[in-house]
Amino acid sequence: MTDPEAPAHETAPADTAEAKARLRRRLRAARARRPRAAREHAARGFDRHVAELLADRAHLDLAAFLPMPTEPPLEPALTTAHRRGHRVWVPVCEPGRRLAWARWTPGTAVHEGGLAALREPAGTRHGAEVMRSVGLLLVPALAVSRDGGRLGFGGGYYDRFLADLPRTAHPELRTAVCVFADEVLPAGELPLEPLDAPVGLALTEEGTEVLRDGADGVPGSEGPAAWTGAPAR
Repeated sequence: MTDPEAPAHETAPADTAEAKARLRRRLRAARARRPRAAREHAARGFDRHVAELLADRAHLDLAAFLPMPTEPPLEPALTTAHRRGHRVWVPVCEPGRRLAWARWTPGTAVHEGGLAALREPAGTRHGAEVMRSVGLLLVPALAVSRDGGRLGFGGGYYDRFLADLPRTAHPELRTAVCVFADEVLPAGELPLEPLDAPVGLALTEEGTEVLRDGADGVPGSEGPAAWTGAPAR
C-alpha cells in the first residue's frame, strides 16, 4: 500500500512541490526497471530482517502495508509474521486522507481500494487504537535521507498518521520506513516541507539503518532523535 499520487500540500512552495514531483517520477521509473531477480532477492532480505525486528516482540502485532508490484516485496515477511503468531494489520485509506486498519492473513480477500491501484483487505476497519498492541510499524515511502527526511507519495496520509501516533502507540513500538537499499539517500538530498513527518529508522533488504543521529524508531525518544516528533497539523 502506498500514499497515492496527489497534489502536494497546499502550503508547499511551488519549487519544493516541483522538486518532489520530479524526484517521485525518477524513483518510480527506477522501481519499474528493477529486475525480477533483484526483487526476489529483496523479498528474502525483507523477510529475514522483519523477523529480526520482531524477535524481541513476540507478544506484539505487526502493522505494515500490502505492496504494489514495484514496491518493496513485503508479503513473504507478513506471511512469516502471521505464522509465528503475530497479528498483522494493514492500512485502508479513508476520507479526509486518514488511515484505518484491517486485519490481514495469507487467506484474506484483497480488493482494489477507494484510490486507484491500492490493495486493501476486506473486513472490519479499526482506528489508531490498534497501535496499542503493535510492536513494529512499517511505513511506505519512495526514499529516505540519512538526516531523517521521508519522501512519500504525495497524499499526506502517513504524515497525518505519524503526527498523531504518540497518543496511541505501544511503549515498545518501533517504526521503520521501508524502502530499497539504493533509496536511502545522503543527508539533505530530499526536498522537504515543515509538515513532513521526520523518520528515525530505515528498513531495506540489506537490514536496518538508523537515521537522524541515533534515532531508533521508538516513540517518546528524547531530544532531536525522536522519531515521532512531527509537527502537528
